Amino acid sequence: MRKKKILLLFLLIITQINCQKKIDSYKSIIANTSDRKLKLAMLDSVFNFYKNKNEIESIDYVEQYVNLAFEMKEYEKGIKRSIGVHYLITDKFKQPKRAFQLIINSEKHLDKTNNTFLNGSVYLKKAATNFNRGDFIKAVKNYSLAITKYGSNDSIYKADAIYFRGQSYFETGAFFKCITDYLLASKYYENLEDQKFFMRAMQGVINVYGISGFTEKAIEESNKLITKTIKLNLNKEFLSIIYYNQSNFYKKINNFEEQEKTLLKAYHYRTFFINSSYNYVIESSLSKFYSSTDLKKSKHFLQEAAVIQKNSTKNKIGFQEFRTAKANYLFKTGKINKAIEIYLSCLKVAQKKGDYINVININKNLYDIYKAKNDFKNSLKYFESYNTEKDAIFNLKKTNAISYYQTLYETEKKESEILKHKSDIKVLAAKNEVKIQWILFGGIGLILIFGVSFLYRNRVYHKNKNKLKTFFTQNLLVSQDKDRKRISKDLHDSLGQSLMLVKNNISNENKNAKDLLNGAIEELRTISRTLHPYQLKEIGITSAINNLVRQLNKNYPDTYIFGDIDNIDGILTNDQELNLYRIVQECFSNIIKHAKAKSAKIHLERIQNKIILVLQDNGIGFDFSKKLKNPQSLGLKTIKERIRFINGNLFVETNDKIGSKFKITIHTV
Repeated sequence: MRKKKILLLFLLIITQINCQKKIDSYKSIIANTSDRKLKLAMLDSVFNFYKNKNEIESIDYVEQYVNLAFEMKEYEKGIKRSIGVHYLITDKFKQPKRAFQLIINSEKHLDKTNNTFLNGSVYLKKAATNFNRGDFIKAVKNYSLAITKYGSNDSIYKADAIYFRGQSYFETGAFFKCITDYLLASKYYENLEDQKFFMRAMQGVINVYGISGFTEKAIEESNKLITKTIKLNLNKEFLSIIYYNQSNFYKKINNFEEQEKTLLKAYHYRTFFINSSYNYVIESSLSKFYSSTDLKKSKHFLQEAAVIQKNSTKNKIGFQEFRTAKANYLFKTGKINKAIEIYLSCLKVAQKKGDYINVININKNLYDIYKAKNDFKNSLKYFESYNTEKDAIFNLKKTNAISYYQTLYETEKKESEILKHKSDIKVLAAKNEVKIQWILFGGIGLILIFGVSFLYRNRVYHKNKNKLKTFFTQNLLVSQDKDRKRISKDLHDSLGQSLMLVKNNISNENKNAKDLLNGAIEELRTISRTLHPYQLKEIGITSAINNLVRQLNKNYPDTYIFGDIDNIDGILTNDQELNLYRIVQECFSNIIKHAKAKSAKIHLERIQNKIILVLQDNGIGFDFSKKLKNPQSLGLKTIKERIRFINGNLFVETNDKIGSKFKITIHTV
C-alpha cells in the first residue's frame, strides 16, 4: 500500500513537472513570436492553466489576451473574455479595479460589434461594479443601458438586468420603482420558466412591502404567492421560504397565532430545501417562539437545529438565528451569563452587517436579561439603544410610506389627466364619426361601381378577344385545308399526268428510268393523299384512318402501329371528319418523328353521344406544358385548335416510363 502511494505521488510530481514545462514553453512563445494569432492562442492556454489553479497570475495573461485581441481587431473575442472573467477577478481574486478596467476598455469597442449579448453584458458587469462600490445611481443608469442593449434572444439576461436594477432602486429608497422592476422581472422569469428567480423576484416585492412598513400588504401578497406556487406545482422549497417570511410579518403586527401557524407550515415544507444549511433557521425560529409558552417544545426545536447546524456548513444567516435562539433558551432556563455572552457576540455581528432588525431585537433581549438580573444600569443602556434603533426604523418606514403614496398619487394624477384627454378625444371622435362614415361608405360605393364596371368591360373584352381568336384560328385551318386540297389536286392532275406521259414515252429497254419514274409517281401520290385525303368522301372516315395506319406501317417499319377502330361513318360533318383525320395524322407524325417508340396504338370507339379517340405510344414521352408554350411547337397547338373546332376535349398523360397518351372526347350532340 505504501509503495502504491509513493508511486502515485511520483506520477503526480512528474505530471506537474511536464505541465510546468509545457507552460514555460508557451510563455517562451508569447515572449518571442511575431505571429499574433499564435500568441493569442498561447495566452489563452496559459490563462486557463493559472485559472484552474486559482492563481492570481492568470489576470496578467487575460489582460494581455484582451489587449492583443483588440489590436488584431478581434473585438468580439476581447469583449467576450472581459465579460467572462469579471466574476473570477472580482470575487475570487479580489481585484475589482482590474476587472472593471477590462470592462471599460471593452465598452470603447462596442460600436465594432452587433452582438446584442455582448453589448448588454458589458453594461451589466459595469453596473454590478457600481453596485458593489455603493454607487447605486450609476448602477441604475448602467442596468438601464444593459436592458436597452439586450436583444430579443437575450431575455434571461434582460430579466437579470431588470431584477438587479430593482435592487439598486431599493438601495436609493425608490421603493415604487423597485417594486415595478421586481414585478417586470418576475414576468420575464415566469415566461422563461425560471422558477428560482421568479420566486426570488416576487419575494423581493413582498420584502419591500414589509421593510417599508406595509406589513398587511406584504401578508396579502404572500398569500397570493402561496396560492400561485401551489397552483403551478412549483418547488416546495419556495413554500417553506414564503411561509417563514410571512411568519415574521405576523410577528411585527403581534398576531402570534398566525405566526405559529405559518412557522409550522414552513417547518413542514422545510424537507424540500435544496440547501440543507438553511433548514435550521426555521427550527431556531420555532425554538424562540415556544420559549415563552412551552419550554419543552422550545428545547426540542433547538436540539433539532443543533443537529442540522453541526452537520452542515456554517451559513451566516442560519448560524446567527441559531445562536440567538440558543441564547434565548438559556435565558429562559436561568443560564443568564451564558445567554448574555452569546447575545453580545450576535449584536456585534448584526451591527457590522447593518442588520438593524436583529440589532433592535437583540437590544430588547439584553434589556430584558439585565432587568431580570437587576442590573439596571446595563438594562437602561440597552433600552435606550433599543428605542433609538426602533425610532430610526420607524422614521425610515414613515419616509418610505410618504414616498410610496406620493408616487401612487402622482401616478393616479397622470392617469386622471390621460383619461380626461381620452374623454375629450372621444367627444371629438363622436362628432366626426357620422361624417367619416358617410365619406367612407361613399368612397367604398364609388370604388365598387368602378370596380364592377371595370370587371364587366374586362370580361366582355376578353370574351370578344377569345371569340375573334377562335374565329381566326378556325378560318386559318379551313384556309389551310383548302390550300392543301388545291395543291393536292394540282400535284395529282398536272404533275402526276406529266410524269405518266414521260413514263409512257420511255422505251421498255430503259428499265432503270422507268423504275425511278414509278417511285416518283408513287411518292407524289403519297404527298397528294397526305395533303388532302380524297378517300374521305369516297370510302368514309373509318376506312381512311385504317388506310392511314396501313400506309404508315408500310412507310415506317421501325414503329408498329395497331389498334381497334369502330365504324363512325355518317356521325360527323365533313369538316369534323377532316379535322379528326388531321388530328390522327398529326399525332402519328409526332410519334414517328419524336417519340422513339417501338409501337403505337389507336383506339377509336363510339359510346352513346360521344366518340373517344385514344392514341398511345411506348416512347420517351415529353413535357406537354413546356412544348405547348414553345413558339416552335406548332403541331400541338394545331391539334388543340382542331379539337376545339370539333367540340372536343383533350386529356394528355406523358412521362419517360409510360410514353405518351392522348385521349380525345368528341361530343356528337
